[in-house]
Amino acid sequence: MNGLQSLDMWKASFHNPGPSELGLLNAIQNVGQLLSLPFCAGYCDRFGRRKALIASATIILAAVGLQGGAQNTPMFILARGLLGFGLALNITAAPLLIIELAYPSHAAPLVSIYNSLWGLGALSAAWITYGSFRISNDWAWRIPSLLQGTSSAIQIGLCSLIEESPRWLVSVDRTEEARALLIKYHANGDANDPVVASELEEIRAALRVEASSQKTTSQWSGNGLVSYYLTLILDSIGYKTQDTQTFINAMLTIWGLVVGIAFSLVVNRFKRRTLFLTSTAGCLVSYGIWTGLEAVYENSLDADGNGGDEVAARGVLAVIVLFGFFYAIGWGTLQVTYPLEILPFGLRARGLVLYNLFCALALIFNQYVNPIGIADAGWKFYIVYDVWILVELIVVYFFFVETGGTANLEQVAKILGAEDEGGAESKDGSVAEKATTIENVMDKKHA
Repeated sequence: MNGLQSLDMWKASFHNPGPSELGLLNAIQNVGQLLSLPFCAGYCDRFGRRKALIASATIILAAVGLQGGAQNTPMFILARGLLGFGLALNITAAPLLIIELAYPSHAAPLVSIYNSLWGLGALSAAWITYGSFRISNDWAWRIPSLLQGTSSAIQIGLCSLIEESPRWLVSVDRTEEARALLIKYHANGDANDPVVASELEEIRAALRVEASSQKTTSQWSGNGLVSYYLTLILDSIGYKTQDTQTFINAMLTIWGLVVGIAFSLVVNRFKRRTLFLTSTAGCLVSYGIWTGLEAVYENSLDADGNGGDEVAARGVLAVIVLFGFFYAIGWGTLQVTYPLEILPFGLRARGLVLYNLFCALALIFNQYVNPIGIADAGWKFYIVYDVWILVELIVVYFFFVETGGTANLEQVAKILGAEDEGGAESKDGSVAEKATTIENVMDKKHA
């Protein structure tokens, strides 16, 4: 949508939508997510992570076809809503499968790369629209719309080659399948490797404790402006032509992708709190500078809206790059990894749905309000994000628990105190005791 909004043919096809209409066209995708979210955790837990991926990708393909063939605004809106419906199930199942299937020491980097690869989609969209704006008919926006389906088609085609989550297999009494999977992928085919017995027993122990203890069965960091309304920001600082806007958008996506993947690869070398605090503090400083530069530029315009301060305009572009760096090293890398790390298996799917719910609610608000706020309040609207990022920094400092350095998902229960109530032990020993087993095995194996 960031790229489409810069295309003259897209604007013409949908009657040059104003701020309110743009908000609806963007936010409707997240409304679709809200409608889907109540079913996502149950579907993933009942049918498995892999089947959920196939079902969601199929829905997305149908939505892509509808968007690519849209003949009017209601049809385009329906397509975006259906896209969100399928996306919610996809972004629930995918990270669950990755973190539960990965070798313990690889889990955090892989989920972080998964989240950072949002930038790969943004990169594709940005450069596709940079090329398609030269087409002088509706295919300028229909081609990018249809190409959205490429990743879902690949996903469906490759799902037959992907294993199911061993934790899910154990939870549905398919333990031997889980054992065979761990032997093949975590022990290089060695059935006697202690890693297999340690991982399998930790999974069993954690599931037993969760079953006995269960009583019942950020998206406001300022990134929404750059991710969805870069066109309006560039308009506000004098960069208004579609070739300039699509090129800047394309270059920013390269930057975000490179930084995101780079920090994902080294995520285990840093503490989680360190990354979050550095990221949030950096975003706050960047946004404060951004706000000031926007004010300088707008105050330098003449009565006709021309003659803005060119140094301030270039400064805005530079600070957007800086903001992207700080956002990527913490929130861009860990915002999915961290919730999955702190949630036990029985709550992991539902907790991820809750995370996606609040993301969707925040995005609906942001995507509808942002264009109106930029148009009506100008640089003063950025102060809202300055204040909110400060609140985020306070919350991270006082409430985020450190989970870095744990050997696997089950060991996080030890950090968060999720043992048997009263310190009671299961017949095979406490989870806290077993949580050290795999760590010792891993240390010996790597040594």
